[in-house]
Amino acid sequence: MLSDVVQIGHLQLQGRLLALLLATLAAFWLTKRQVSLSGGETNPPPIADILLNGFLIVVVCWKLGVLLTDPTILWTQPAKLLLVSGSAAELAIGIALAVLFIARQKRKHHIPLMRMLDALACGITAAAIVYCALIAEFGGPTGLPWGIGVKGTISRFHPVHAYLALLLLPLLVWQQFIHPRRRLAAGGGPSLLRATMVYGGTAGMLVSFFMNESPTIIYLSWDQLVFLCLLVIGMLLPQMAHNTGRKELSPMSQNDSKMQEQQEQQNKQHKEFSSAAGKEGFVDKKLDGPNRPSV
Repeated sequence: MLSDVVQIGHLQLQGRLLALLLATLAAFWLTKRQVSLSGGETNPPPIADILLNGFLIVVVCWKLGVLLTDPTILWTQPAKLLLVSGSAAELAIGIALAVLFIARQKRKHHIPLMRMLDALACGITAAAIVYCALIAEFGGPTGLPWGIGVKGTISRFHPVHAYLALLLLPLLVWQQFIHPRRRLAAGGGPSLLRATMVYGGTAGMLVSFFMNESPTIIYLSWDQLVFLCLLVIGMLLPQMAHNTGRKELSPMSQNDSKMQEQQEQQNKQHKEFSSAAGKEGFVDKKLDGPNRPSV
């Protein structure tokens, strides 16, 4: 586990910032690997590089946003920039700029939206596992032998960071090894984003019961609300995509459309045959046969 402040020679870094950098490196490598395996291409699109640059835009705006209010820190205490953090306003500005940058690069390289979101889900999963493995988060009190506590105290608490990392590990294995093989073998596959949101939301809800947070007015904590929204959006994602898009998404609907086309062709051929037969010789039952009128 990393401490709050990490000393590297004469340089001091925030433990959470160092963990975030390590998590970013792991997410970049695993995302690049997943994109290469799932696409089966010799030259896959630079999705991992685009997402990394977008993340760096967010970090730079968040860390250096303090220069907008106090620019003197740049020449008086430049090393302090590694310890201070920006406010929510700088973070929102960074996210907005990152979204614009990613959207422009997506259009430039002609990358499908769902493929970009699948890669983003893979990167977030890898980063969450590495970050939770390096930064301790104390949950509610417990008497279990694996409980953690502050040095010099006898109280023990649930290691919610370890719970979340262990629960997300099977998801990462599925993203990196099982999903790419099935996708290549079947020539396609289900959305990785949907499975990640459903599984991640469920895992987060399970871990939230061991957290030490006060509930809101609707009897759920803020973390539980976030995980619940993640779970619900993931479950509704295929239906939303089907309703908003004009292209059929399921194999059954594609088969139905093919059957309709075949039926239309058969009806057209039947009409052509009937019209051709009528032109060659039309027989009126009233004028021919045993019931024909006498002359």
